[in-house]
Amino acid sequence: MRINLFLLVFVACFYKQICAQSWKLELTSNVELRTLKLTNKAERKETVLNGATIALYQGATLVKQVRSNGNGDFKIEVPANGDFMLIVSYQDFNAKKFSVNTMGVPADVASENFTPSFSIGGFLMAKSLPGIDYGILKQPLVKIRWLGDKNKFDHDESYTDKVLDGLGRISEAETKLIESYLDVVNEGDDALKRNDCPLAKLNYEKALSIIPGEVYPKDQLVKVGQCLNEKDGASKKAEEAAAAKLLADKAAADKLAADKAAKEKADKEKAEAERVAKEKANAEKLAAETAAANKVLADKAAKEKAAAEKALADKTAKEKADKEKAEAERVAKEKANAEKLASETAAAKKVLADKAAKEKAAADKVLADKTAKEKADKEKAEAEKLAKEKANAEKLAADKAALDKSVSDKAAAEKLAKEKEEKEKSDKKKEEADTASKLKAEEDKKTKEQEESDKAAANKKTETESKQESTTKEKSPEEKKPTIIPKETDDDSDDKAKKQKKGSSKHTIRQKL
Repeated sequence: MRINLFLLVFVACFYKQICAQSWKLELTSNVELRTLKLTNKAERKETVLNGATIALYQGATLVKQVRSNGNGDFKIEVPANGDFMLIVSYQDFNAKKFSVNTMGVPADVASENFTPSFSIGGFLMAKSLPGIDYGILKQPLVKIRWLGDKNKFDHDESYTDKVLDGLGRISEAETKLIESYLDVVNEGDDALKRNDCPLAKLNYEKALSIIPGEVYPKDQLVKVGQCLNEKDGASKKAEEAAAAKLLADKAAADKLAADKAAKEKADKEKAEAERVAKEKANAEKLAAETAAANKVLADKAAKEKAAAEKALADKTAKEKADKEKAEAERVAKEKANAEKLASETAAAKKVLADKAAKEKAAADKVLADKTAKEKADKEKAEAEKLAKEKANAEKLAADKAALDKSVSDKAAAEKLAKEKEEKEKSDKKKEEADTASKLKAEEDKKTKEQEESDKAAANKKTETESKQESTTKEKSPEEKKPTIIPKETDDDSDDKAKKQKKGSSKHTIRQKL
């Protein structure tokens, strides 16, 4: 009973796991055919390929096989939980491999509604060229697997980049081979145009040794044979001898080239490993040198900035100091002038004050003497009092008049001094006005002379134009006929270039493999 229960549970779990992994990864892509026609130039053509074989293998077992349709498109489903190899092939063309690993999908993701898909940019089928190493095509060009961090199927980008670099080297080698072939063919064409049949033959045969089976060199060799048949016997023998020598030279050159190619291949295989290590070392060295160079540039920029800021600060400080010095000198000069004016004013006031004090002292003395004398005379006879008071009154009146005259003279002196000062100021202003008037008169004189000169020049120009106009009026009617300039037509201005915009398609892997 327990055994049956265990078997039931086991079968249920196994069935659940199988159902959970019943999904399939749908792969879609496109296949194109590249053909190469070589004459004395290279013509490449790419067209969609109908009938390319797309086979899915698991180990050595063929799981499924489809063919590309009329548009070059294909779709194939890859079973879950397996490691597969997708091979795209076409007769006589290089096959392309594609690794697909559908393992590692979490159970919670692999539900009944899980329908993953992946699109490849495209496959380009092309024939091999002699002497080119296509070893990289024996490896998968792309590796597809489940990426847990992205939670989806995607290609290994670092692996794809390495493959693309290898494909790029193949393309460069093919281009170099084709260019070498075309150079020899064109040299043969040039020789044939010059009727140098042996040299033309040598070049066309060399072209066939570079890329055997091409039609154009064979056709040109037929023309070379006709050219050789047209030569006379002596020339033919000489040409054959020269051709034999050239063929011998060619054989030696071909052997040398083959030895060189073999050595270059061995050196290339050896250098490839060294190149990877060297590129890594160079990258690390370049990063260090770049960091050092950036630091030097940063230090230099900081130093130049500090120097510029210091120069600007020094210049600003100097300008400020010069400005403050000039301002201080101006204030000091104005202060000195004010102090000098105040000193002179004080001195003048002191002179006037001393004079007024002296005059007042004299008047006070006179008045004191008068009072004392009146006091002494008063003690004398009363009889003389009236007469003496009258005399004193008259004398007092006279003294008062004298005092009034002294005060009046002082005021007159002060007025005279003030008028003198005002006159000096007036004279100074008048002198400045006369100077300005004189300068203005000179300026007006120059302006008037310039206007007269310009007027004379204008009168002279008018007279010249009048003479020319008079001369023109005397010309014949034929000379007066206007020149008719043809008008630009609308058709002449309609020739404009039109720009075309090209769209771009997006794929998971955009480059064709």
